[in-house]
Amino acid sequence: MLATSPALESLYAPVQWWQSFSLWFHERQTLQANYLTLQKHLQQQAALIQEAESLRDENRQLRRILDISGITGYRWHAAKVRGRSPESMSQRILLQVKGVSPDDVIVSSEGLVGLVESRTGQHATVRTILDASVAVPVTVPGTSLAALVRGQGDRLKVSFVPIENAPEEGDVLYTSGAGGLFPPGIAVARITRVQPVAGQLFAQVDAVSVAHWQRDNWLAVASHLQKQKPEAGVLDSSQP
Repeated sequence: MLATSPALESLYAPVQWWQSFSLWFHERQTLQANYLTLQKHLQQQAALIQEAESLRDENRQLRRILDISGITGYRWHAAKVRGRSPESMSQRILLQVKGVSPDDVIVSSEGLVGLVESRTGQHATVRTILDASVAVPVTVPGTSLAALVRGQGDRLKVSFVPIENAPEEGDVLYTSGAGGLFPPGIAVARITRVQPVAGQLFAQVDAVSVAHWQRDNWLAVASHLQKQKPEAGVLDSSQP
């Protein structure tokens, strides 16, 4: 029997090797499956964290929008942004909102955004103030300035600014309320250039919008109270 022992061991060796390999392969499959499961859980957790952060950001935006609804004579709607025009400055915005009309005013927590152009069902198309068709009467609070802001595609032009009464670079222009379309006191633009022109009464003035609607998920719509009757679920700033 002792003489055959090495032979028997040589016969058993492949079996032992195969058993060891099978055990290693099974453990490797188990480890890989556990790794994939863990990776899936981590991805789900990251998605939940991102969603929670997005909801917190939207809640902050909504709270800031509610802070501006104290302007009287208008009722306010919170509107969800559903799309933007492809150009980098987004001269058109698509909103999901009920109970709005053309020329209702669109505002962010930072300032004036534009006007409702049209409505289809529960969606409204908005022209932003970068569009040349939108003209906004503005002033600098505490002064007699009465100017007009008009879009230039990627910036704003400020017209009818007397040289002797010209604001300085960095000054912020606000809606004056002239014409009755825009609520008074809403920030519109920040002056970037003031250039006097020899022999002219008015200076050449450029500005940029103070609102950054390209990144906002929620905006506010201000509707004239005399234009529509209040609906359930909207903010009526005329009521205490």
